[in-house]
Amino acid sequence: MTTQYREDTLTQTLETLTRNMSGIRAAVIVNVDGLVIAAYPPASDDFNDPQGGHSVAATTALITGLAERTLQRLAQGNLDRVMIEGEHGAIGVYPCTDDATLAVLIDKQAKLGLALTLARKTAAKIRSILNKE
Repeated sequence: MTTQYREDTLTQTLETLTRNMSGIRAAVIVNVDGLVIAAYPPASDDFNDPQGGHSVAATTALITGLAERTLQRLAQGNLDRVMIEGEHGAIGVYPCTDDATLAVLIDKQAKLGLALTLARKTAAKIRSILNKE
């Protein structure tokens, strides 16, 4: 029986998400320090690529931190999701564990509700993978 490493399982989970929803350009799992845990497509070494895994990871950590502090300050409970829409697309950010977050880049022409629903389900799956001992 072949043993699959946790990182491989996470990458496969992200690949499944992006392949099942044509409007999702990229998916990245990020730790609280803004480092890539897993990415699909795989994170390149080009730190100047605005849609590369490293740029998405750093931005996601910033977004998550600000959103959590804002919700706490306004007594609105724990972070459930952050979604930011722009001219060319959107980013959905979902906490998976206390120290890991899923970020999904979504094209403007994608069915946003479906993409966000699949991202939420993927975040739950990531949570179960990361919480396994």
